[in-house]
Amino acid sequence: MVISTALRTLALSHDGVVTIDEAREHGLSNGAVGRRVKSGEWVREAHGIYRLADHPVTSRTRTRIATQSVSRDAVLSGLAAAWWHGVATKRPAVVTVTGPKSWKGATVKGRKVIRRTLDSADVVDHKGLRVTALPLSVLEGAVEGNMDVLDRAVQREKVTVDALVETFQRRRKRKGAAEMAKMLVLVGSGARSAAERLAVDAFEQHGITGWIANHPAAGYVIDFAFTEKKVAVEIDGMAYHRDAEVFRSDRARRNALITAGWTVLNFTWADLLERPGYVAAQVEYTLRRTQSAG
Repeated sequence: MVISTALRTLALSHDGVVTIDEAREHGLSNGAVGRRVKSGEWVREAHGIYRLADHPVTSRTRTRIATQSVSRDAVLSGLAAAWWHGVATKRPAVVTVTGPKSWKGATVKGRKVIRRTLDSADVVDHKGLRVTALPLSVLEGAVEGNMDVLDRAVQREKVTVDALVETFQRRRKRKGAAEMAKMLVLVGSGARSAAERLAVDAFEQHGITGWIANHPAAGYVIDFAFTEKKVAVEIDGMAYHRDAEVFRSDRARRNALITAGWTVLNFTWADLLERPGYVAAQVEYTLRRTQSAG
């Protein structure tokens, strides 16, 4: 049996996947589809979802099947959607799919189905698959993955802060909204004060005392200085806020402090937001080591 050129071209552009609706649109009956499966030309992956037998099973193929096998209206979401859009570097082990509230399908390994209704503005067709729009993919991807997803997307001008805020307003009463709000503060005008609050929270939660905020030294102002031990804690700006000139300035600042006898610890926004325990542990260790050395 020979598949029509148009349908095969479509399947190849869809990572080797063909839906029953697409087959029917190209003139194939259910019987004709069944014969292709029986002959080994197609592989039945799920109800109404088929794959060209001669097409490799790639990450994109698995993702498409995981999404479309939920329902016709299913939407790839979260970190997997960010990856599909090209703003996350790695496909997550578990793919999140938005399905209709009435969905009662079986649990499938490597797939998580969220039953909810999305605003039409938050759904797009990208490369032949229904996916959450880029701003929502970035926000939910950052919550599911890490802050770097959002930072990278904004830095590379894939999405604007205004678009992220607009999308957040539609989701502000939904799951994950609190985490989204924190991240949006970090890319907004209140970034520096937000960083200071996060650092202070980490210090207080772990009983770290003896620090002074915004302490002048070596011609610069240290974010958090432990003056007795000459330990400086510096908070690196998000990549979104950094350019080559800022990078050079930060290196000059660090070198000047080290030359003046300070031990400098640098932490990122992601460290403060997602790994405050790590920040506290590094500061505590450095303070102890400095004391021992003295």
